Amino acid sequence: MGERIFENDLRLPALYLISLKNGNINTTELSVMLREILKPSGEDLEQLANRNDDYFSQIVRNLTAKTRPFVKNGYIDRDSKSGSNLFITDKGRQYLSEHKFELKYLLTNDFEYTDIKDNLKKIETGERKIQTFDENIIISEGVKKVAEVAVYERSKKLRDYAIQYFTKDDRISCNCCSFNFGDFYGQEIGKGFIEIHHTKPIFTYEDEDLENTLKNAVTNLTPVCSNCHRMIHRNWKKPIAVQDLITNINNFGTYTWTMK
Repeated sequence: MGERIFENDLRLPALYLISLKNGNINTTELSVMLREILKPSGEDLEQLANRNDDYFSQIVRNLTAKTRPFVKNGYIDRDSKSGSNLFITDKGRQYLSEHKFELKYLLTNDFEYTDIKDNLKKIETGERKIQTFDENIIISEGVKKVAEVAVYERSKKLRDYAIQYFTKDDRISCNCCSFNFGDFYGQEIGKGFIEIHHTKPIFTYEDEDLENTLKNAVTNLTPVCSNCHRMIHRNWKKPIAVQDLITNINNFGTYTWTMK
């Protein structure tokens, strides 16, 4: 049975989701959204005695109660009326801002529940500064202008390393549908182009050797074409697992293109 998740593990995801609702949400909505992105399993889904709720729902309710540390310490607040909406305080917004890159990366990919929990714990401890990589910063036009330069540079190093690693016989193709940009668009503009999907979270501590991180990271990466990458992340609350996408392609994937 997997490790349980506790109130502290939900603080950052809760702040992130409340912020998506313009800083105002009720506990029921928050519980549903947390469930969608964290995908709890095992003991967290066991029903409480004489209740319709499971342990996960109870933890969310505990998290948002006025008597609990998350509210008492000033990260979120709510009116005194029972069932009133939650809202983020200035302290909560600051705390969220300090971890915005790591959190967005962790919660908008198709990572396993245990991977999300383990990395949330790393972020929450704050003992060592965590650095993240984000392929979307590389492939999204204009993002470099607003992203932290350090995040962009780390992400580019990982991307370049991964492309070199996955290139075989001077070719790199989509691991899901086998699309090759060079074959379709011509070698002059398409050769070597691919997107890199993260199958597990890739973080490094600020004081760790980046080269060793890159060598270990490639086992948790896969090259994909732009279409497959977008399909994987089409629903940010429930991304598609790579193998599930491959299965669908094998079952349904036909495409005929004709020059107009």
